[in-house]
Amino acid sequence: MKQKNLLIITMIISSLFFLTTFSVEAADVTISDGMGDVGSIDFLTGETIVVSNHPDINVENLDLVKTTYTQQGTQATVSLQVKGNIENRGKLLDWYNEDILNSLDTVYYEFQIFTSEQDYLVTYSNETGMQQYNDVQNNLTSSNFSVVGSTLTITFTLVSADETYSNLSVTSYFIKGNFLEAANSEDINIVLLSDIAPNPPLAVFDAFASNIGSIGESIQFNASVEPLTGQPPYTYQWDFGDQGSSTQLNPTHTYTKAGNYTYIFTVTDNAGTTASLSDNIIISGEGDGGTNDNQMILFLAILLIIIIIGVVVVVWVIRRR
Repeated sequence: MKQKNLLIITMIISSLFFLTTFSVEAADVTISDGMGDVGSIDFLTGETIVVSNHPDINVENLDLVKTTYTQQGTQATVSLQVKGNIENRGKLLDWYNEDILNSLDTVYYEFQIFTSEQDYLVTYSNETGMQQYNDVQNNLTSSNFSVVGSTLTITFTLVSADETYSNLSVTSYFIKGNFLEAANSEDINIVLLSDIAPNPPLAVFDAFASNIGSIGESIQFNASVEPLTGQPPYTYQWDFGDQGSSTQLNPTHTYTKAGNYTYIFTVTDNAGTTASLSDNIIISGEGDGGTNDNQMILFLAILLIIIIIGVVVVVWVIRRR
């Protein structure tokens, strides 16, 4: 059972690691992140919702504002700023340490730096730090990092002074729960919050309505934006295909003419990036639905009469023999 729980943990963390690969290519760089985009991740399903508050933590302490990278020779420096304050809680996660897994309550901040020669992972949690690349793991000391209010700064050594900067991403995490005490995976109660900078590209998760409707019917349209993508806040635009429109996320709309309409949902983020989805809806004339139902009933009645007549004829023929 412990192995099963560890496998679930690994899958969730791996999915978060994948999200951090969306990065910015530049030399010494500052990456800004839209505030108010901390996600709460369902541990078992992977579903993510954006949260502004949580009973277990001040969400602003995870809400990334910006991150920077500079390099001089073999010395590299990364920093991040959160909306609240850098929170020192727990310790660096060690997935093979059962004492930690039994009672996790940890905030940690993670930088992923790509250079022309190496991929570095630099992690900080509660006055401890670690640098990893290839199979090398170096513990960082207090001389490598500083925390001043909302800002965390870490210096570390590159393998070579010839390395050139390529990409950078940063993630904040809060994870809390008892992994190994649960009888099975369904009993695990895990809190997992995270923010990523830069966010993955803006994406629409879904935009839909009923496939059919009729004139005069109030039709519900629904849409959702993929959490933790783009730069919140978002604005919305529905075009219903009949020159009607709405700026609500989940509007209703009434068509006045029958026809086949293509509707389009477009979301725009704070950086001006857009993403959209479209689909079709068929609108029938008023009362068409009832007319079709009556025609079907009439067809079935005629069919039944034909069958009954056929049976009677067969029986009559048999008896005459």
